[in-house]
Amino acid sequence: MTSNALEEGDLVFATVTKVAPHAAFIRLENYEGYEGLIHVSEISKTWVKNIKSHVSPNQKLVCKIIRINQDKKYVKCSIRRVSDYDKKAKWDQIRRENKVDNIFRIAAEKSKTKPDKIREKLAELENKHGDMFHVFEFIKKTGKAALKDIVPTGWVEPLWDTIDKSISESRVELSGVISLNSYAPDGISKIKKLLKSQNIVYLGSGKYKLDIEEEDYKKAEAKLAKIIKSIEKNLGKTEEFSFERDKK
Repeated sequence: MTSNALEEGDLVFATVTKVAPHAAFIRLENYEGYEGLIHVSEISKTWVKNIKSHVSPNQKLVCKIIRINQDKKYVKCSIRRVSDYDKKAKWDQIRRENKVDNIFRIAAEKSKTKPDKIREKLAELENKHGDMFHVFEFIKKTGKAALKDIVPTGWVEPLWDTIDKSISESRVELSGVISLNSYAPDGISKIKKLLKSQNIVYLGSGKYKLDIEEEDYKKAEAKLAKIIKSIEKNLGKTEEFSFERDKK
């Protein structure tokens, strides 16, 4: 159960409860009591001939809040306004949250305590690392020593064992193709200076593959944005540049 207040523009996880010709009715997960609908015009980026071809009862989906009535706990949402990237990021977030809950449940059973009690002990690490999944990733990388003086001695082994088995050291990959041409006499030299990132590979015909790998989406996006911004900042009048991100 999340305690964050809902706002317009938020991405939420929902379950379809009913499908009518004009709309899909939904229940928001993680926000108790919140219900709403997705109008047929917000179902897809393309024309919807039959709404039941796109959504069905009990379907889980990611949607964006476009209107909200806090007093009635009623929302109007959109599927078509959710990008493929945002959808994937939200599903990844949901999977991480479910994994966190599962780790607390298993560790609590082994420690003969309650999940909330373990979470309370890790609150300081959560404030430092941003969320509990990142806390578990930190513990996985650091080892059980990270739990010393944080949780009671009897909890260390069962909590570490559960984290070690549940968390894998995954990486996030982003990629795209840079198109860059220079008509200056020293064009090759200029291009080399612009594309100084070690993760850029020449594909031919003025095209270059850019690959980014980081431990999470936030860092990967920041690194990608920094590279593109640096190239754009240093372009001259004799250069032509564009970037097309791979769709994954």
